Amino acid sequence: MVETKEGEAVIEVVARYEAQGAPCPRCGCFSARVHQWHRQRKRDAKVWGKVVWLLVWKRRFRCPSCHKAFIEPDPACGRYRRTTGRLRREAAVGAEDASVRAVARWQGVSEGLVQRSWVEAHLAPVCQGAPRFMGMDGFCVARPGRMWTGLWDLEERAPLALVPGERQRDVQPALEGLAHPEAVQAVVIDLAEPYRQAVQMALPQAAVVADKFHVIALAGRALREVRRGRRGRGNVAALLDRGVERLRPREREQLAEALSHQPELARAWALKEWLRRLYHRSSPIVAARDLDAWREAAHTSDLAPFQRLAGTVGRWREEILNYWRFPLTNAFVEGKHNRVKVLKRRAYGYRNQTTFTLRILNLVHTD
Repeated sequence: MVETKEGEAVIEVVARYEAQGAPCPRCGCFSARVHQWHRQRKRDAKVWGKVVWLLVWKRRFRCPSCHKAFIEPDPACGRYRRTTGRLRREAAVGAEDASVRAVARWQGVSEGLVQRSWVEAHLAPVCQGAPRFMGMDGFCVARPGRMWTGLWDLEERAPLALVPGERQRDVQPALEGLAHPEAVQAVVIDLAEPYRQAVQMALPQAAVVADKFHVIALAGRALREVRRGRRGRGNVAALLDRGVERLRPREREQLAEALSHQPELARAWALKEWLRRLYHRSSPIVAARDLDAWREAAHTSDLAPFQRLAGTVGRWREEILNYWRFPLTNAFVEGKHNRVKVLKRRAYGYRNQTTFTLRILNLVHTD
């Protein structure tokens, strides 16, 4: 039964459900005996820009078995809901690209309803599979120093967990809480001691792989320290940071001329390129030999930044060489975290931790 009344800005629909009866929620016995009628007023999604109100006549049935009264189910809105599922879905979709306030104004509902609708629609559980290869990296949530850690399945390209904080005591419970921690074979991290300790404690069977891009980035940082920001003729600073195989012949000549007048900078650049070329070695034995030779050369180079880097490489030698056992990187993780940072900037930050987590999960599930 449906009756409709349309005005200039409002459409009212009077209706009731077509079902002849409903099962008793207590004993399961089917009942068609109407005990009482109730009229409920509920909001539906707009039609032609007009607000739609549903005046639903709901029935209370009397169970013939247990003699208890119960109200019929409401599949269009849900139990104890005053809005239809269609309205909540439209609000959730609108909140994907617009602000909660803008969607609330357009739909003529409260901001709280739009927010709850979005959470209801996008409450996606994290991956509960058995990852073999994981990536772990931190990203900044708010300055100064408020960091989160993302755990990712590198094979399935899916999130495993989002952890507020980047300390061992923050990350270790998330690793221990994996569905099948014994299945993890390798975890890729940057050169962060808390991450290494967390993996060693929670996943002792897994190999820790130092992300090669972070290792090479440390060499580039040491080179810039040796350069001390000195300006040269032309675009020498950019040529120093770029890989030698990516330089054009004219750029190589320009770089060689600049380095010929600065022997200290030439030694630093050679050390940086040596470390980069090391990752092209096909054999782990050759890679280990070259890495030890590079450390010796860096120690005896009289360049303080590279001497410090040689000490760091020595402390992370096993994790760096694990790359030849598991040739994995965190490039995928870095790309995802870059999108998270863009999401955070668009919203000018998030005050609600749960909402921020759900936004991230929705972002990665809709790629």
